[in-house]
This record gives sequence, structure tokens and C-alpha cells, in this order.
Amino acid sequence: MLESLIALPVLLVVGLSVVQWAFVYEARAFVDHGALMAARAGAMENARMQPMRLALARALTPLHPSARNVGAFETRVVSKTLPDILAHARIRILNPTREAFTDHGQRDRSGTRYLPFRDMHRQSSRIGPHSELTLQDATLLRVQVTYGYPLHVPYAGWFIAKAALGAAWLGSNWDVREQLMLRNNRLPIVATATVRMQSQVIDGKQFPKKDDLSETIRVKPPQRS
Repeated sequence: MLESLIALPVLLVVGLSVVQWAFVYEARAFVDHGALMAARAGAMENARMQPMRLALARALTPLHPSARNVGAFETRVVSKTLPDILAHARIRILNPTREAFTDHGQRDRSGTRYLPFRDMHRQSSRIGPHSELTLQDATLLRVQVTYGYPLHVPYAGWFIAKAALGAAWLGSNWDVREQLMLRNNRLPIVATATVRMQSQVIDGKQFPKKDDLSETIRVKPPQRS
């Protein structure tokens, strides 16, 4: 009897943890898909953030209760998933960087700076002195998505979030935004996707500086002999 009283709570927590990790594994697949859809939307829409957010929201909508028809799905994207993305997700562009515009940027008639995307095989393959990238590499859009997945399973979700948050004190790589997600009982799931641009890369504030990505793997420049 005493053994049962000791074992049952342990088995309950273990069983609930297995269920929670199964949900996390499923969510990981959706976030991977969402990162790719966001990158594809950015490739078609001048690397603008709003189309990427909308594409990510559409990809993550199945994580919420399913809709019965297309109209209900679109309504849920706007009313449920998009606000969730704005509050609990982050989209970062890892490539190109602002230095790529300094090295390879061109100006249109209005003076807007951009990176061209057509006829890459005819463009110069020189490595830019500031970005350390060729134009061909600079027009690869690399996007990182971080989504705070809610841990709903009783006991197990709370335990996983607190354990992950405790790991932050032991030198884990959780940043401030991700630690905030954990405090809100959400597990940060990170996915990255890379696609070639299919439209001009218009300069904007969404592009990071190279120094800001010193600990992040970007597109490595090709080795030249």
C-alpha cells in the first residue's frame, strides 16, 4: 500500500510528461513548416515582415481547434492565430544583413536601396568586404522563427517550463524573450528556413547587423581558392 502511494504520483507525472512531449513534438513539426512558409512568403514579398507573419499564422492555425470550412479557417487565422503570433512568436531575419546592402545594394528611380534577384549566374561573385558574402549568398533569405508553445497538460507542462527556466541559471541559451515565454508556461520552439529570393530585397529595419548575429550561424560564404 505504501509503495503504491509513492509510485502512483511518480507514474502520473511521468505519464503526463509523455503526453505533453507528444504535443510538443507535433507542434515542432508545425513550427518547422511555418518557418518554411514564412520564408517563402518573404521571398515573394521583398522580405517584408507582415507577409511572413501572416504565412506563419496560417501554418500554425491547425494547432488551434480545427475549423469546418475554408471561411471559418480564414476567420480563425485573423481572430485567433495572428494575435497569438504577435504576442508569443518572433520572426528574425538572419540573412541578408545590413552590410550586404552596403556591399551589393543598388538604387531604383525613387532612391530606394535593394538587392537584385534576377540572373544571379550573370552577377559578380566577389565577396563583399563588409558582409563577407557574395550577392548570390546575400539573396538567400534565412528566417528564424521562435514560437512559445503553450504547455496545457496539467502538472507536466508546469514542471517542464520550470525545469527549462531553471536551466537558464546553468548557462543555457534562453534569451530574455524566451525566458519570458517560459515564465508564461510556454516552451520556445525554434525553427529556421532558407530560400532564395524571388523578388527584390528592399532595405529596411528588419535586417540585422552582422555583429548582432555573432553567435548565430548564417549563410557561410563560399571558399575561394
